[in-house]
Amino acid sequence: MYRIGDFATLSQIPVKTLRYYDDLGLLRPARVDRSTGYRYYAAAQLEQLNRILAFKDLGFSLREIRALLAERVPAEQIRGILRRKREEVERRVVDERARLARVVARLDEIERHHRPVAYEVAVRRVGARLVASMRDVVSSYDEYERLFAELEGRLRTDVGREQRAVVWHHGAGPGLIDCEALVFLTQGVAPVDGLRVYEVPAHTAACLVYRGEDADGLAFAALADWLAAGGVTVTGSKREVYLDEARDREPVTEIQYPIAARFEERAAPVEERIDE
Repeated sequence: MYRIGDFATLSQIPVKTLRYYDDLGLLRPARVDRSTGYRYYAAAQLEQLNRILAFKDLGFSLREIRALLAERVPAEQIRGILRRKREEVERRVVDERARLARVVARLDEIERHHRPVAYEVAVRRVGARLVASMRDVVSSYDEYERLFAELEGRLRTDVGREQRAVVWHHGAGPGLIDCEALVFLTQGVAPVDGLRVYEVPAHTAACLVYRGEDADGLAFAALADWLAAGGVTVTGSKREVYLDEARDREPVTEIQYPIAARFEERAAPVEERIDE
């Protein structure tokens, strides 16, 4: 028998962690002295500890490991758990490869221009928004202002509204642009001829904010490069949200591309970090 300190030295696992494993019912001492409370471990328990560490290395949580080590868990159930873990790890590998590609692209951009990249791209959830819209096929990107004029002319003046936005849809044909002008509303409105009022659903988007004008399309190009470098799947039409259009200030615009929801990283539970 080994006292807990000696077993910790033998296994190179901290005493604090062994006590925590005991509290979880994951690795009980072979014997506890009732008078002193000292924990004693058998040499054979090192095999069980190695199994715990092996499952931890595969990415299982301590509570999942406790279930895997239970004597009554049938082999087929264990195989199913391991298959799900394999799929989870494969998804993480894909996500990390995409992240690596974006890091490499960022470094390449810095090295080519000898300065930090001017445009930053963030992936975030965009909440659902109520909008009034007018959509038409136009021949020039500048015509979106005409759509806004018609859209805002048909809305009542007392209707609460926030930012404006434009959605550039696909498939209009050569030389044509499918443009949808949007006004974000703060309240519902009655039906208006020629307008569509609907809720844009919440979604995940790749977002880039720029100031001033983007006459040369550098902001759009930067976001397109980011999407390509990361192998990100675009799921909808690109959108420009005009965050600040005050005449006495530099305009602020956000480009949004709806994308497939990425694998979300989760912080390890407290019990997973105790012996890190």
